[in-house]
Amino acid sequence: MRPRSYFALATCTVLSIPACSIPHQDSEVASRSDEIVDVPQTPVERQSIGNCWLYAEAAWVESMHLSATGESFTASESYWTYWHWFDQIAEDDATEVQTGGWEATAHRIITMRGLVRQADFVLADNGVEMSTQQKKALDAVNAELRSGRLSTASARADRKLVRSVLDKAWGLPTATRTWLDTAFGDDASRTLDDGAEIEGTPILSPAAFRVRYTERTASSRPSVPKDTNLSQAIRDWHSEQYPSSATNRRNFMIRVQRALHDRQPVVLSWAVDFNALEQSTNARRGSFNMTTLGASGGPGHQGGHMVVLEDYQAMTQNFGLLAAGTTLDPNQAADRAKLEAALLPSTTVQFLRVKNSWGTVRADRSSVPGFPGYHDLYMDYLNGPIAWCPDAEDPSPATCRGRTVPLWTVMMPPGY
Repeated sequence: MRPRSYFALATCTVLSIPACSIPHQDSEVASRSDEIVDVPQTPVERQSIGNCWLYAEAAWVESMHLSATGESFTASESYWTYWHWFDQIAEDDATEVQTGGWEATAHRIITMRGLVRQADFVLADNGVEMSTQQKKALDAVNAELRSGRLSTASARADRKLVRSVLDKAWGLPTATRTWLDTAFGDDASRTLDDGAEIEGTPILSPAAFRVRYTERTASSRPSVPKDTNLSQAIRDWHSEQYPSSATNRRNFMIRVQRALHDRQPVVLSWAVDFNALEQSTNARRGSFNMTTLGASGGPGHQGGHMVVLEDYQAMTQNFGLLAAGTTLDPNQAADRAKLEAALLPSTTVQFLRVKNSWGTVRADRSSVPGFPGYHDLYMDYLNGPIAWCPDAEDPSPATCRGRTVPLWTVMMPPGY
């Protein structure tokens, strides 16, 4: 069964596909962090190429699985990246693989190819914060597309050859290549919905992968937990664009807050301008905000990005500041009153706290004090608008495409 075209997906989206702004690589050795607040989270990881959307997908999957089972499952982003590149080359005749995508792209890959544990695909990825193999594989595959074995259209149409080139670029051992062949065929012509044989392989079917999330319906107020599988989650969760009017934005944010109150791993797509990231030691350290962007004198390195929400901070009329990082217990009357006040139209959300994929210990990407790998996105920044120049090496008004509201889309559970 032919997958939906990657490039068709791009053209049907009104926003640019997130190229996933990534920090410049350095030689720091970063440690994982288990510090979490409200939403069940697995440890922060660090992307080495522009596939943040797959790291956000993994964080979403892992959080729901953690809620369902108590198991800290680590999905292989490299496995999904492998299939993302295969689709581009074999199905869309790409002459250079692109790393950007959306959650819809990730959902499709999981539906067709399933998921595997990190250690079962690229062993060197296991237990480390950043995969170095992804960048090596990217360079190797694009070299083959430029002037190597995949430099002609006929070669790119040879699915078996494409598989062989990818296997070598990723440094896959014989055992891994064998179970990929067993499951999907050496030309990857079989998929999970079209004859794939995954028994005896480490591939996990999304239909058998346990997750838990909450659901709200007209007959279920408040929300109720839903114990099901990843295939159902992919069908149930939905993405919406951030509204343009102030009233609609507040109503939209109340829905996001409700999901966070229910400890749901809401996924956020947004525009990054690194000149808005505060790295000095002050109250805004580790945050993206307009004060810092204004002081920088202009736009900096930019790109689209995807993350999973962790928490937020808000100012209420009745209780004053509700600080991020301070868990409120809805079973306690005083805390329940604060949570209810947080959802009033009069409340102002100050920032959203996000789990990122830029690693934990980063001198060049200062994170929230006490929360390595997490960043605060102030609403003044998310509401913008900001100058938008994502392809410019040296951003200036002459190189910008206009302006954008940095908060693009949000993926939420059913009924929110």
